[in-house]
Amino acid sequence: MDPAYLNKKIVDLSDAELIALGFLGENVAPDVKRIVDKVKADPDRLGTVTCFMVDCLKRQYPVQAPPQDATQPPTSSTISEAEALYSELSNDSDARTIVAPDLISKYEMNFWYHGISSDPPKLMWRSDLETNPFPIPPPGTNFFKLPTKTAHGVFKTPLNDVWRDTVAPRILASMKAHGLKYSALTTARFSTVEDGKDETFGPIVVWIAVRPNTTSARAVRDATPDILHILADVQITDVVVEWYEASVVRLIDTL
Repeated sequence: MDPAYLNKKIVDLSDAELIALGFLGENVAPDVKRIVDKVKADPDRLGTVTCFMVDCLKRQYPVQAPPQDATQPPTSSTISEAEALYSELSNDSDARTIVAPDLISKYEMNFWYHGISSDPPKLMWRSDLETNPFPIPPPGTNFFKLPTKTAHGVFKTPLNDVWRDTVAPRILASMKAHGLKYSALTTARFSTVEDGKDETFGPIVVWIAVRPNTTSARAVRDATPDILHILADVQITDVVVEWYEASVVRLIDTL
């Protein structure tokens, strides 16, 4: 899902946008469609339901593929863009190390969010970079053994109680003071599945998208301490701040 849609409310979107997001239309899981229909039918009670919440539900159900046309030959499998990129970076010795002016390796930049979507964003910076090093697989590791992540909503935590009225407005003001142009500001938790291991959950993440080509990794790194201070002011400490680039695009305009 386009990260710019994470915080958008279902009731504010058109049917065309909901279809483009995979929340309505053919091949959508019945329970997902049922939830969306209920939200639209009762906006006073369910109007706060966001795309992120529905997307978390959607991930629990397999995509219902349309019936195969027997008159057409089966499509041949092709290497994905992610696999091609992985192969390219695996053969690039510099991709596994930090090369100035970058603050993180090309490998981490491209695969930190591996698995959260078919086209995951690239990581710019994260506040736990030093305390939580990203594992770099040894050369020759199979692409399908890479750890995969899933994004989840954040519910019933102390941060939820202060997010809307206190924390989020102060973060927006802080970003403005630093000259940062944001596309999305939300919270999330990421689970990770590694080959042969159980699913693990990471800490709450303040997940911030900035508009492409408007800033740098150094600028968002320098803005991060102020955000952590805002969180500490309300006794929220076990939180990570992560930055990525994303545009604000109305899907309806692309249909």
